Amino acid sequence: MKSVAIKTLGCKVNSYESEFVRSLFVLNGYKVVEENADVYVINTCTVTNESDKKSKKIINSIRRKNKNSIIIAMGCFCQYKKQNINEYIDADIVIGNKDKSKVIEYLNDFIEKREKKEIFYDMNEANFENMEIKKFESRTRAFIKIEDGCNNFCSYCIIPYVRGRVRSKLKESVLKEVKSLGENGHKEIVLTGIHTGQYGRDLENYNLAKLINDISKDKNILRIRLSSIEVNEITDEMLEVLKNNEKFVSHMHIPLQSGCDKILESMNRRYDKEYFRNKINLIKKIRENISISTDLIVGFPGETEEDFNETYEFLKEIKFTKIHVFPYSDRNGTKASLMSDKIDNKVKKERVKKVLLLSKKLEEDYNKLFIGKNLEILFEEEKEGFFIGHAPNYLKVRVKGNYKIGQITNIIITEDMIMNG
Repeated sequence: MKSVAIKTLGCKVNSYESEFVRSLFVLNGYKVVEENADVYVINTCTVTNESDKKSKKIINSIRRKNKNSIIIAMGCFCQYKKQNINEYIDADIVIGNKDKSKVIEYLNDFIEKREKKEIFYDMNEANFENMEIKKFESRTRAFIKIEDGCNNFCSYCIIPYVRGRVRSKLKESVLKEVKSLGENGHKEIVLTGIHTGQYGRDLENYNLAKLINDISKDKNILRIRLSSIEVNEITDEMLEVLKNNEKFVSHMHIPLQSGCDKILESMNRRYDKEYFRNKINLIKKIRENISISTDLIVGFPGETEEDFNETYEFLKEIKFTKIHVFPYSDRNGTKASLMSDKIDNKVKKERVKKVLLLSKKLEEDYNKLFIGKNLEILFEEEKEGFFIGHAPNYLKVRVKGNYKIGQITNIIITEDMIMNG
């Protein structure tokens, strides 16, 4: 049997696309392996300069170790370096951010003709590339990519240039995929995209809130979750979803990036602290004890100690349940990379450490609220005699007992069950 190994770098959207590619290979008679494969597929990332280096290193390392294998590189790094991709990597087939669904067709053509291929498009003109996954083999939680592209152009981000503009998966296609996933045992759906909250912008009289309500009509789906949403996309209609839709979980990931208005403006984030604060207060008023996690960049060009302290105090005020913090790093091709007043790496590391300590405390404080409470746990794995899973608010627990993977069970939470971090 022919074999394929698939390597994925980067975001949840890449993970979804790689899972779809995996399903295509399986349908075409390939065995999925980790190493020593006939074909390697590397789905790349370009979110930072380091991501570029990692993508390049992995592809070329696989080539050196697998001289006779067919190497397929795809995704954001390839799209970004499309003008001179051969100067960076040695691959037989290179696909940008469109036509990943045609990977088998391109592979078969290469096998027949032994001619290298490069497939690139102008992503500003690209339509949504439809993909459908009927079952995730290694997950109880199923992801659906409902949107691609971004229109925001944050000053530190290259993604709009390599993913193109916002475009949405048709409602009928999403609901068809949801139906298949539900029938195949998945109880929780996670809606994901490059800019998920913009879903429906290019559709007629349809949006994310309407989609969530339509998905909730599927009797097999018990939970609906968003991978992420921007604060200025939490519309009145989305607030109504929070208020009335019981299948929409009590967890939202809402990127902040900075708690200083000066830095937010420099980042081109399109909101200020007051707007963010007011929206979070509305959400917490509607859903008591909802979990709100966030992303944060520290050490952005021009971020003084006073600016960082302002952000730190804002984090404490909002009481995020988890903070994913990243030190700023230049991304070639962005406005931020040309800014002066760069922050010393040592200072950035100190700020990251301080925020991580705060995140740990906030997470522990939040989790303690649920000791003695009855929560529904979706079990996702069994490890070292424990069943591990998440509550709707993303509280992670491990318990001993006779359970099943994919099962949702009511559990009285004790302190020793809670898995922080």
